Amino acid sequence: MSEEQKMFQNAVAIMVKLEDKFIELVKTSNTDVAFKNELLYASQAMMNNDYLCKVALSNPLSLRNAFSQVAACGLTLNPARGFAYLVPREGQVILDVSYRGMIKVAVLDGVIRDSIVEVVHSNDKFEYLGKRTSPVHSFKPFDKKAVRGEFIGVYVEAMLPDGRVHVEAVTAEEIYAAREASELWKRKKKGPWVDFFSAMAKKSAIKIARKYWPQSGPKLDELIQYLNTNGGEGFASHDVPLAVVERVIGASDEVEPVEPLPTSNQEEAASEPSPAAQPAEVDPEPERADPPAAEPAADPEPQAVEGEVMPAKEPEPKPVGLPEKLVKKVAELVRRASAQGCWAAAKEYVSTWPEEARQYALQQLKAGEYLAASEGE
Repeated sequence: MSEEQKMFQNAVAIMVKLEDKFIELVKTSNTDVAFKNELLYASQAMMNNDYLCKVALSNPLSLRNAFSQVAACGLTLNPARGFAYLVPREGQVILDVSYRGMIKVAVLDGVIRDSIVEVVHSNDKFEYLGKRTSPVHSFKPFDKKAVRGEFIGVYVEAMLPDGRVHVEAVTAEEIYAAREASELWKRKKKGPWVDFFSAMAKKSAIKIARKYWPQSGPKLDELIQYLNTNGGEGFASHDVPLAVVERVIGASDEVEPVEPLPTSNQEEAASEPSPAAQPAEVDPEPERADPPAAEPAADPEPQAVEGEVMPAKEPEPKPVGLPEKLVKKVAELVRRASAQGCWAAAKEYVSTWPEEARQYALQQLKAGEYLAASEGE
């Protein structure tokens, strides 16, 4: 058996071990891709690209993540469909999704019914008629790019679930700004932005346009997050999808729904400054009140945090004026964020809460992040 054949078999074996996880992801994500079919398409890609095999073996975690994304977003690796591909990039295997694949995910998510994405050049005839009317765009599709003139933008025309049309015109400046956010482009001036500029421009235009669509979809948001981070496409944003946060920290599955959160009108008694408004730089230890006298209880069981057994933290007293369910939810949020290291995502999750609840949650998250850092986590 040749060295190339051994590499191929080892790379395929990594994906074979993911069968149970893949099938479970298909169920939880409500997608319809079949493991055996996708394994066949992925194996075909490996067989046709020795370098892809080498990268997969040197970074098997990236291969597992990329292959799992197929199950999560529901895009087949069938090359005839042209939705998604396994490609080597910067020492890792990533799931590269085409702009057609992004449209497919948006349709599967129920965000839109269909979409047209076109690049516009200076010599094209283009007339923008507003967000609710299809634009006029005519050009000779077989002309060379030089004949069509310089690139001036992209428009995304989407048919919404209710049958209305939404048109988003994205300027060249916005597309170039998205390109500048790509680490691969900034550092080496190479990659898909060089080899496939039009396709990348269309993908970036979809990322911008989807922010203005009336509905959002968790699969599309998670896919965009993956492409911007693991895929190295840049377009950095602080908009962490809430579905991502809930899935990571388990807030939607493991915490009871809280009663309506307090507002400033409902909590007039809470007008005095509280410890919740203290900045994160202050050492949280002095703020902890000694627990009230109670019957002796058994020592709390240790928690497992990233492979280490850590003693469980003693529960803090319930702050005055806040619902007990809210306090429990924030405590669970802090615990999950500490275990997963997703502090920024957790803060984004609480950013839309009412004032008193948000301030309390942010104080607890900042204090937890400070303690985690001080403990060398």
